[in-house]
Amino acid sequence: MKNEIPRGDWLDVDIFRELVKQVVHLDLGGWSLAEFERAISAPGWELREPTEVAGQIWRRFVARKGPWGGYATVIADASTPEQVRRLNVRVVDMPADDVSTAAGHVRAAWWVMEEELGPPTSWGGDTGPWMLWRRPGTSFVVHLHDEGEVSLELVPTDADADAGGRGDSRGSWRAADPADLPAAPARALPGWDEIQKHLYRALRSLNYDIPFFPGRFIMHLGSARDPMRFVQCWSQNLSLVVEATGYVHYPDLAAPARLAQNGWELSHSLWQRRFPNAMDDAAHARTAARILVEELQSLGIDPADLVYSGTTVGRGRGFHLDLPKLGLPRTHPGA
Repeated sequence: MKNEIPRGDWLDVDIFRELVKQVVHLDLGGWSLAEFERAISAPGWELREPTEVAGQIWRRFVARKGPWGGYATVIADASTPEQVRRLNVRVVDMPADDVSTAAGHVRAAWWVMEEELGPPTSWGGDTGPWMLWRRPGTSFVVHLHDEGEVSLELVPTDADADAGGRGDSRGSWRAADPADLPAAPARALPGWDEIQKHLYRALRSLNYDIPFFPGRFIMHLGSARDPMRFVQCWSQNLSLVVEATGYVHYPDLAAPARLAQNGWELSHSLWQRRFPNAMDDAAHARTAARILVEELQSLGIDPADLVYSGTTVGRGRGFHLDLPKLGLPRTHPGA
C-alpha cells in the first residue's frame, strides 16, 4: 500500500454529511445535562435511562430518536453525572478488512468535515488517528479506532485538550499551528532508558497514524546548546528513515564498525538506516528508538540538554509536531 490512498468512500457520504449538519448547529451552552436535553429536543432526539460503565454515566438514544446516521452515546463522569463530557456518535460500526479499507472509512469522513467546517485545528493519534475542529463552545473530533470503526465526537471546547482521540488522552502525538499547541512542559530530567521508551511509543504511533491522513512527518532530536549535534527521522511512504546527521559536523565521534553492526549505512557522508513497512511492524519503531538514543549518547549529548522539534505535512497543510508524552522540551522547527 502506498501513501496515496484514495479519498475514500463508505456506506453513504451524504448520510454522514446530514449528521454533521445536524450536530454543528447544536447550542449546548455549558454542557449541563439540562442544557444538553433542551438542545437535542429541537431535532427530536430522546435519551434513554443512564447506565454506569467503568466510572462513567452513559446515556444512549432511543431508537430512531437520535442523531441520524450512527449510534450515539452521551457520556458524563459518575462523580458529576449532570455535567456532560462528550457526545459520541459511532458512524461506522464494523471492523475494516484491511488498512486501506480503514483509511477509506476515516478519510471519507474527514473530507466531509473539511468541506462543511473548513480546515481542521489539529491532528493527532495514539490508538488511531484523529482530526479536531475547534469551534466556540463545541469542538468536533473524527477518529478511527478498533481497526476500522469511525466516530464523530462533540466535546466542550474548553475541555478539548483532554478529549481528542479515544478515551481521555490526546495520545502520543498531535500536530497543529503553534498557537494551537500548549506550552512545552517543564523538563522532567528523564534518563536515557525513559527517553528511549517514550520515543518508541511516539514513533510507533506516528508510523501507524500518519499514513492515514495521508501525511508525512519529520522529527529532530538534539542538543539545545549545540544545534549541530542532532539526529533525525522521517516517514517515507510507509517506511521510516533514521539519520545520525550530527556526524557530518563531528565525524570523529562516529564509530563506523558499531554503526554498521546496527544496520546503519553510509551514503554521501550521512549515516542512515531505513525500516520498510514501519506502519505494520512495531519492532521497527523499537529498534529505531534504541539506535537513535545510542547515537545521541555517542554525540555527547546530556539528557538534560536534549530537545526535539518536528513537523507534519499532508492534505495541503503543514503543522508543528507535539509529543506530549516524550517528556522533553519542544523547540521551533529549524531553531
